[in-house]
Amino acid sequence: MIGEGAFRPSWAPRVGTQLLVGVAALATAALAGYVIFHEPLFVAAVFCVLPLLVWFLARPGPAIVLLGATLPITYSITGGSGGVNLAPSDLILAFLAAAIFFEAVAHDGSPPALALRPLKRPLLQYSAFLVALFVVHLGVHDALQTAQRFELFLVPLLVGAVAALRDRHVTVLKAYVIGACVLAAAWPFAHGLGQKNPVGQMIANAILLVVGLKTLSRLTPLLLVLVPGLVLTGSRGAILATALGALVMLALQDSRARAIAARLSVIAVVAFLTYAILPVSLQDRLTTFVPGTGSKGAYALTVRQHYAHDAYHLISTHPFLGVGVGNYLAGSLNLDTVTNDPHDVLLLQAAEGGYLFAVSFVLLIGGVLLQLRRMKETELAAVAAGVLVATLVHGLLDVYWVRGTPILGWLLVGMACGVIARRTGDARNNAIE
Repeated sequence: MIGEGAFRPSWAPRVGTQLLVGVAALATAALAGYVIFHEPLFVAAVFCVLPLLVWFLARPGPAIVLLGATLPITYSITGGSGGVNLAPSDLILAFLAAAIFFEAVAHDGSPPALALRPLKRPLLQYSAFLVALFVVHLGVHDALQTAQRFELFLVPLLVGAVAALRDRHVTVLKAYVIGACVLAAAWPFAHGLGQKNPVGQMIANAILLVVGLKTLSRLTPLLLVLVPGLVLTGSRGAILATALGALVMLALQDSRARAIAARLSVIAVVAFLTYAILPVSLQDRLTTFVPGTGSKGAYALTVRQHYAHDAYHLISTHPFLGVGVGNYLAGSLNLDTVTNDPHDVLLLQAAEGGYLFAVSFVLLIGGVLLQLRRMKETELAAVAAGVLVATLVHGLLDVYWVRGTPILGWLLVGMACGVIARRTGDARNNAIE
C-alpha cells in the first residue's frame, strides 16, 4: 500500500497547452467584440463566455467545485424544449466529461475509469441495456435522451472519482452544502427557483452530508437553515428519504453511529419546532397519507394513483421493448393527468424498456450498494449509500431521472471509489506525470 500523497495526478496543462488556450481565448474575445456590434445580444454573450469555458476545459478543478455549488439549482434553462431539460450543472458536467475524455486520449488511459472498476458489472449491464434500447428505438430524440441518461449517472461517477483523486472532493461537497443552504433560505420566498420536490431532495441531501461526514462538521450550524427549509418545502417524499438515508448511514458507520444519532436527534427537534409554527394547511399536507379530494395533499396522492394506473397500462402494452428512453407519455386529458413521468422510477424503467430494464435498474442500484458496503472503511462510502438510497426512495414517489436530482448520489459513489483507489494505489500505473 502506498500513502495518499503518492498518487496525485496533475491536470495542469503544459506550456504548449497554456499557449494554445491563451491564443484561443484572445481570438474568441476578439470575435466576441465583433459579434457584439453585428449579432443579437444572446449570441454575443455566448461568445463572451467561451474563453471561460475553454479555461475550464484545460483546468477542470475549479469547474468541479462550481458543479457542487450549482447542483442544487434545478431550474431548466431550456424550459423542457424538445423534451430535454438542462440545469446549469448539466452544462458543467458536459464540459467535465469532455475534459476527462481529452485527458484519457492524451495520456492513453484514465485513472478515474480505473477507480470505478469495482462497479464495472452493475454499470456495464445497465449501460448495455441503454445502448440496446437506443438501437431499437433509433432517432435523434432517442439519442439526446439516452445521452442525458448517461450524463445523469455515468458522468457524475467519473467526475466524482476525479475530484477524489485530486483531493478536491471535500471542497466540492462544502460548495454543495452552502449552495443548498442558500436554496433552503431563499425558496420559501421565491418558489420559481424550482418545484418543491426536487428542491426538497437537494436540501435533504445536504442534511445527510453534514450529518454523515466528519470533515463537514464545521457546517453543522447550517442545519438550523437546512432543516426548516426542508420542512417548508412540504415535500413528504424528501422528508421520508432523509430518514431512510440516515438509517443507511447509521447501518454502515458503526464507529460514528453515536455522533450521527446525536445530530439526528437535534434535527428531529428542529424539524418538530418548525412543524409546530407552520400554517395549518401545510401541516395537513405533511401529515396526509390517504388519497382523496378534500385537500391538496390528499389530491396529490390521488393524482399519483392515476399516474401509476396509466403506467401499468402502458407497460402491459409494451412489456418487452418499452417505448424507449425519454419517450414516456401517458395520462388522461379529462383528468388532467397527462405526464411524461409516472413519478415512480421503477415504473418509468419498465415503461421505457420493458420489465427487464426495470430489473436492470434494480441490479444497478443493488450492485453499487453492495460495493459501497465493502468500502465502508471510508466514511464517504456510507454517506454515498445514504444519499443514493434517499434519492431512490424519493424517486419511487416522484421524478428521478431529471436534471440534477440523481447526480449527487452518483457523484458521491465516484468519490468513494476515488478515495479507495487513492489509498490503495489502484490507479497508480496510469497516473499523469
